[in-house]
Amino acid sequence: MTNGGQRPDPSGFRTENEMDLLFGRAHPNPAREGCPPAELLMRLARRELPIGDPAYDHFAKCSPCYQELRTVQQGRAAAARRRIWWTTAAAAVVILGIAGTWFLRPRTGDGAPKSAVNESSSAPEVSARLDLRKYAVTRSEQKQPEPEAVSVPRGRLNLTLLLPVGSEPGEYDVQILDSDLTSRASSRGRAEIREFITTLNASLDVASLTPGAYQLAVRRQGEDWRLFPVAVQ
Repeated sequence: MTNGGQRPDPSGFRTENEMDLLFGRAHPNPAREGCPPAELLMRLARRELPIGDPAYDHFAKCSPCYQELRTVQQGRAAAARRRIWWTTAAAAVVILGIAGTWFLRPRTGDGAPKSAVNESSSAPEVSARLDLRKYAVTRSEQKQPEPEAVSVPRGRLNLTLLLPVGSEPGEYDVQILDSDLTSRASSRGRAEIREFITTLNASLDVASLTPGAYQLAVRRQGEDWRLFPVAVQ
């Protein structure tokens, strides 16, 4: 655990997804220009600041800081998985005991228990149209107002994305990222210009996501990712 002014040791950083591969290697920043202090980095890693806080922007430009932040997050996630494993193992013992009792007890009547329904496969297909044209691409260092998140319904989505002005047609990758910038759903689609608007169609299954704040990551293949705030309802 890191505290005080000591920065996290990024030697344990693991590349888990495309975002780690991109942000963890592409911007070496050997002079460590603009790097946040260790205390602020730890607050960001612990998600004590909202996902739209401008301090997060630095991690898209500095691979060392991104690796430090992800090292802390990966360590916390590993500890949480160990706790879940032990809790699940204990619950499994209880479930096996209940199941054994159920199979051994006498049955009356000719009724048979019904199969459980797979919630994910039975999730409804939902059409959603997201207008991203209000998110202008800017290279200014001046702080910009935080844009309002776009609402996304839960389910198996048939998405129609109206891309920002200047977006080119072609093949695109689409992802939903959580607050740890971990991909929770991904897809590909092709964008075409329809009525002077670059329009992208893609399918994403977000039926299993917990309602809350996420990031919609979109990139034309061969180009950089663009992140847009979304709220899964």
